Amino acid sequence: MNVKDGKGILSGVRVLDVAHAYSAALSGALLADLGAEVLCIEHPTGSPVRQTTPKSQGQALWWKNMARGKRCITLNLSTPKGRDMFLELAPKFDLMVENFRPGTLERWQIGPADLEAAGATLSLLRISGYGQTGPKKHRPGFGTTAEAFSGFAHLNGFPDGPPVFPSIALADGVAATFGAFGLMASMNNRLRTGKKGVDVIDVALFEALFRLSPVQVMAYDQLGTDMLRPGNSLGVLGLVRNLYTTIDEVHFVVSTVGPATIRRLVLSAGSPVHLLQALDAGVMGRSNEEIQTFIAACDQHLSRWAKERPWAEVERCLVEADAIHERVYSTADIFEDEQYIAREDVVKVEDPDLGQVRMSGVVPKFPGYQHGISRPGPTLGAHNDEVYAEYFGYDAATLAALRAENVV
Repeated sequence: MNVKDGKGILSGVRVLDVAHAYSAALSGALLADLGAEVLCIEHPTGSPVRQTTPKSQGQALWWKNMARGKRCITLNLSTPKGRDMFLELAPKFDLMVENFRPGTLERWQIGPADLEAAGATLSLLRISGYGQTGPKKHRPGFGTTAEAFSGFAHLNGFPDGPPVFPSIALADGVAATFGAFGLMASMNNRLRTGKKGVDVIDVALFEALFRLSPVQVMAYDQLGTDMLRPGNSLGVLGLVRNLYTTIDEVHFVVSTVGPATIRRLVLSAGSPVHLLQALDAGVMGRSNEEIQTFIAACDQHLSRWAKERPWAEVERCLVEADAIHERVYSTADIFEDEQYIAREDVVKVEDPDLGQVRMSGVVPKFPGYQHGISRPGPTLGAHNDEVYAEYFGYDAATLAALRAENVV
């Protein structure tokens, strides 16, 4: 909440969320975290995410996270009555998020043209596997296919092994963040220019992840190099960056960019003369091959140095040299870490189904504001009574009739 007026930074922004999968739904949750009023519409049978594991007391934890801060109602958008109700509702909102396969909203007659005809002026985020255009636009796609198609999996893993896919919903999360960014850009443009109608933000799952790779395209264009899986080392990019293990089996990483940070790291590990001399001679300004040979020498020295020492000694040396490093954290470590606690990155939220639950906190932080999570994802149709009364004036008898018709 805003310290001054008790409202979040996106207070007053209304978001219509018809996402049925994680990517666009996460965009809606990110906006809800910052105070937007997000109304989530599910099919009467519920989102498929409600069936995912892990579950606690029968409740899908994925759902609790992706629908947090939202009010949730049910509405069958593929029925004529559901369509009419949706088009009556849409003009009351500023933003909308969806991630159906391209053409689905148009088939239900609630696409951008239909929304405009109904009087809606909003920014519409459309996340799909391959985007709204191109020869593959109608192909189904999830985050895993995007991680394959974007080239990410090709770059991830060890040189002597197969591609490795992330253990989190990486492509979905990146697309959700780009989507939220696109919504803010569109809303800013509409506020500045007074633009009316529906402004479409088209995000393909694969494109969002593809955009994050700094040199994949340029290296192939300029050098003919199809970058291969480097494992944990990034010597191929001229960086001393790798995972190391101490004698007491603690895993940690180091990272450098440029001679100054490499020098600090080398000094922490016993100040080997030949490495410092190479730095002083300007090795980082030479050819790609010479740089990578030097990086490999640094890596070999650090690996030997770490294996001969316990973590307490290694950490002391790294800290004293101001070298960039970090121990590999488990979730248990995260729960106890003072930095996570100080920044409220793990927060406690009351849930009617599970009691008090801990969730990841709000990102980004806004000094002068105190944003929070009003609720984890609610049960199916939890807000039907209040929302349909608020927006349509429906009473219990009307809702019962709509349920009987499979509309809500």
